Order: sequence, then C-alpha cells, then structure tokens
Amino acid sequence: MVAAVLLGGCATGYHSDKGVIRGYTGGYWEQPGPGELLKVGFSGNGYIDRDTTHAYLMYRCAELALQRHKRYFRLYESLPDAIRDRPTMDLTVGWVAGDMGDWVFVLFDQDYSAGDLDAGEIEKRYVSYVHAQAGHR
Repeated sequence: MVAAVLLGGCATGYHSDKGVIRGYTGGYWEQPGPGELLKVGFSGNGYIDRDTTHAYLMYRCAELALQRHKRYFRLYESLPDAIRDRPTMDLTVGWVAGDMGDWVFVLFDQDYSAGDLDAGEIEKRYVSYVHAQAGHR
C-alpha cells in the first residue's frame, strides 16, 4: 500500500516503461512498425500534464533518431498517413483511460525531406525541460 501511495504521488518521469516499478508509472516505449517505421509512445500516470507528455515524446523521437545516426525524423499519426506520406508537425496528446499519453509512427531520415523535423534542434529544444522535470522528482 505504501508503494501505491508513493507511485501515485508523483508524475511520470522520463524513463522507459519497462521494469517492475516503472511499468506502473508509465514511460516511453517503442515497437517496430511496418517497414522502416517505428511506433513510439509515451504513457504517463494521472499526475503528468499535457506539455510534459508532449516534451517527453518529442524528445524520445529525437533521441532515437540521433542514436540511429539520423539527422531527421518524420512523424505520422497513423499508418494511412504514413502510406500517403502525410506527416504531422505536432502531436495530439490527450487522456486515454485516465492516463495522459500519445504515440506516433516515426520514420528516420539522413537527408532532409519535406515534413522532416531536425533531431538535433528538437533535442536542444526539449533537453533542459526534460532534465528540469527530472530534477523535481
């Protein structure tokens, strides 16, 4: 019971959703999409706000691009959007079953294509926010 109270008292931090404790507090996750797409998501608990969830998900997408040595990435809200190559420039973060979260399909690019986001710029935009939030936990 003490663990449940401690977990419920804090908003989700920036971490993977894997693990015994972290699985209950949410976090980021990835799963292979069709072809070169990767489905990336972030699920928070009831104590995280929309801006933080948005920042964590954007930061994670940039982080994954840079880990893959790709300079750019493109976001798609759905598979039909990816098939039609209709990228989104923003995320629709919202409440799902009492938890704040969102997911997107991501395509990583080395060379710029219309609709791409610059991974380095996105990482710089959100790194201080992500670390500042981590310092409040």
